[in-house]
Amino acid sequence: MKYLFVLLTLLFCIVSANKPRLYTRIPKYFVDNRVSNFLNENRITNCFEFRETETNLLLKCWRDNKLTDVSIDINPGKKEYRPIYGLSLSI
Repeated sequence: MKYLFVLLTLLFCIVSANKPRLYTRIPKYFVDNRVSNFLNENRITNCFEFRETETNLLLKCWRDNKLTDVSIDINPGKKEYRPIYGLSLSI
């Protein structure tokens, strides 16, 4: 009985690690407002910038009187293959 409990607990942990994400649409031309609101909601102020690459902006900012690192990174969307642990597919 103890082994069954441990097995079910481990199975639950593995399944809950891949929780689904729900993306909500931001209306066209309002992306900059949403990003600004996000920074304001998180009390990000007084920033210095460094452009690491064409698609990565690094910021050093104040948040609650502490220096905080902020990174804005643009990654191209791509489909990811996520195998189910313990299972394989052969053709």
